[in-house]
Amino acid sequence: MNLKVTLLFIFFVNFYFAQSISGIVKDNITGEAVVGAKVEIEGNNQKTVVKLDGTFILKKIPPGSYTLKISSPNYAKQEEQISVLENQNTKVEVLLHAKNEKSIETVLIIGNRESDRNIQNIEKNSDQLKNIVSSKNIELMPDITVANVLQRVSGVNIDRNNSGEGRYPVIRGMDKRFNSTLVNGIKIPSPDNKNRYVPLDLFPSEILERLEVIKSLTPDMEGDAIGGTINLVMKDAPSRELLQINSSEGFSTSFTKNNPFLSFNHSVINKKSPSELYGEDYHAVSSDFPRANLSYTNRNMPLNYNFGLTYGNRIGKNKKFGFLLAGSYQKNYTGSSSIFVKPNAEPNAGNEPTFSDILIRNYSTESARLALNAKLDYRFNSKNKISLFNLYTTLDQYQARHTVDSIFAIQRTGPGSGNVQIFERTFRQLQHIYNTTLQGDHQLANKLKFDWSAVYSRAKNELPDWAEYSSLHAVYQNQSVTADQLQGMERQWTRNTDQDISGYINFTYAPEFFGRKSSFKLGGMYRRKNRNNYFNSYSFSAILNPDGSPQVFTNIFDAQYGFKGTNTGLAGDQGANNYTFDEDIAAGYLMGKISLTDKLEVLGGLRIESTQAKYNTLAGDTFDYKDGRISYNDALPSAQIKYEINNHQNIRASYYKAISRPGFSDIVPLRIIGDVYDEVGNPFIKRTQSSNYDLRYSYLSGVANQFLVGAFYKNIINPIETTVQHLGNLPGNVVLTPSNFGTSVNYGLEVVYSKYFGNLGFLANYTYTHSEITTNKLQQTSSNLPEIVQQKRPLQGQAEHIGNLSLIYKNPRLGINTQIAFVYTGQRIAQVSAFKDLDYWQKAYTKLDFSLEKIFAKKFSCFVKINNLTNSPYELFLKQPNIYRSGKGILPIQDSDNRINVQRDYYKPSFLLGVRFKM
Repeated sequence: MNLKVTLLFIFFVNFYFAQSISGIVKDNITGEAVVGAKVEIEGNNQKTVVKLDGTFILKKIPPGSYTLKISSPNYAKQEEQISVLENQNTKVEVLLHAKNEKSIETVLIIGNRESDRNIQNIEKNSDQLKNIVSSKNIELMPDITVANVLQRVSGVNIDRNNSGEGRYPVIRGMDKRFNSTLVNGIKIPSPDNKNRYVPLDLFPSEILERLEVIKSLTPDMEGDAIGGTINLVMKDAPSRELLQINSSEGFSTSFTKNNPFLSFNHSVINKKSPSELYGEDYHAVSSDFPRANLSYTNRNMPLNYNFGLTYGNRIGKNKKFGFLLAGSYQKNYTGSSSIFVKPNAEPNAGNEPTFSDILIRNYSTESARLALNAKLDYRFNSKNKISLFNLYTTLDQYQARHTVDSIFAIQRTGPGSGNVQIFERTFRQLQHIYNTTLQGDHQLANKLKFDWSAVYSRAKNELPDWAEYSSLHAVYQNQSVTADQLQGMERQWTRNTDQDISGYINFTYAPEFFGRKSSFKLGGMYRRKNRNNYFNSYSFSAILNPDGSPQVFTNIFDAQYGFKGTNTGLAGDQGANNYTFDEDIAAGYLMGKISLTDKLEVLGGLRIESTQAKYNTLAGDTFDYKDGRISYNDALPSAQIKYEINNHQNIRASYYKAISRPGFSDIVPLRIIGDVYDEVGNPFIKRTQSSNYDLRYSYLSGVANQFLVGAFYKNIINPIETTVQHLGNLPGNVVLTPSNFGTSVNYGLEVVYSKYFGNLGFLANYTYTHSEITTNKLQQTSSNLPEIVQQKRPLQGQAEHIGNLSLIYKNPRLGINTQIAFVYTGQRIAQVSAFKDLDYWQKAYTKLDFSLEKIFAKKFSCFVKINNLTNSPYELFLKQPNIYRSGKGILPIQDSDNRINVQRDYYKPSFLLGVRFKM
């Protein structure tokens, strides 16, 4: 009897409390989920918080009438009267109003611009195809630079530097030279010493409001972006007082007691060469070249540290004046260990690869990254606004490289024997970009708008007193070692500046036709570019002993050098490596957009661009093409159709024509000495032209759920690639040089999927890319007279498969945000060879990163970022049968009979721990 009573009581209690209250809490304007908002029942102890997807649930609520109270910082408290019925779930939708909504509604909308819903709306309403990453998501990511954030975007993989850090993006299989970089929609110059593309590791990610990857062009955009455009949208003046501070410290596991960080004296580096200081006819002496920058001190595990500060507000009558000041400083110590098998200039008969050296390298890089962002704006009235934007970013790097060169071809009688050359190299590289933009927005009439921009930008790269010396010893099979013999020394000074002065004007007229919205846009731009490049070098050889024997090397301070050449102490003749490059680009466009129905929108127009350029070198009068002129005009049409199936779904089809201008060193007939091959310019290089087609389906639902699938096709005329080629008919005279390669196609498929389940989020994207290009290759014969054959291959840098997967967990009640992020980049050609089947391929690359944030007392949080958890290596290989796994010609890092590994670099995991304050 007692058992029956107990069961009946349990049934009654469960039935009585079977009711629940669930719902969603959103911002009333943006529709963004107010994650972390507190939801409680008045007079009841039950309460909860809003989850990642904007939902909440209160369980086991007795039937009755209740007052639901919802509160969140920066929002007005809200109450909802609800009734809970027996055995039912009561659903409610709550729209919270910001505290300052009534005082300045127009600014409020700006204040929510970082939200996920606002990002969705920008993507949905944009005239271009875009993928956007908000500052909110950037903050949670494991990455601290823009370049590394880009690897999370669909269709993008990145090229890395020798410390494993991301530097340049490859978009949809199109190499970095085919992409452009904007800051707030304005093109910026590059500090790169040879090319137009901008190194994106200069930019700390925390200064961004959002990061846009634009994959189609409209006529009001500059037309030199075949692959895509990276638009860095900087933080803007907020709607209310804003203060954010963060500080962090960490370390890289690359450096240990057995593998220390190599540091050297920075203060002795001469910013200018002797010939700059004392004149071109000056005969330099040994004391003009300090040695302390070539002497190392060991540091076991130097600490990385980062600091960021952002402050902004709107002040004055009616809050017409807005400002924001943001700064970021990052000091990082990174490194890598590398094994590289250096090829001979030419293969054996049948294109069997041969090798000359085995290079074991250790890199130690100290980087200081500084970025300052200032934005001022003033709203005269609802029709006129003016703004001033300033950006300064710099990357100051000191690098030491220790190289052990086992010379493969000389005196090698078996594994572990032969000549060994030791190289020590140090340098400082300082790169910076400055941009100031004055803009105005004016409503001239009810349907007529006018906006303008006046822009000054300057990029600079300095590489003062690049220094390298070497010594040589022999190792025999009995393990005996000869004394080190001093070899040569090189000192180089390189710098370049790239200055842009630009102006932009746009008129927009927005009439209605038969009750349908439309707009017509007319505008133009002009940019004057001035670039100069300086290079100077001094070459030294070791002085022989009085008896003619080689000088024994003991340390760099006691080494005795003499100048090479007959002009003792004079700088080397650098000729075309010193040049100026002037370029004028003028453009005009006309664009129209009209809504044919409530669901169908059509956009089209034409852009005309004119390019006039010239270069002048300091090469002698007998030097071929020492000076040159370039002139061409381009008509760049584009069209787009957008069909909105409903408020959540749309389909887009677009077409645009684009170009890619050659880099500066592509055109100028310079010669740059390289580690493996010299680089030579090509004054006959042509611009690349491309016709581009896109089709995309987009589905947006909920707060931040998304599904995108799209296809693209590019027909590319005169693609430019830097390849290994013969220079003239001299055997062994092989160089790296840019060339045009006929016509190529590039097509693929992109899929983006994001879904949130309560506190758990799932983000994934996948891109398939296929490209084809047919080029002339060399086939080595037994007579050492190569034959020309044709070979079909992918474009350089294009990976067939790219994927990202991120798992996110956010628990507002506990104040925990975590993310684990996985990146996959399929194999791709890293270096194109002049010889058939000897292209250098990069192996498929994977990377696993992790981040964690814990929020305390609403305004404070601590965070952890861990990069490269699995210590994934960067590897290059040849698609050739491997004959170097045994015998006296054995090579290191070999693990397959079907390929020859030629490079393997390790970067090791890194850790960062920090605190953050937000007001």
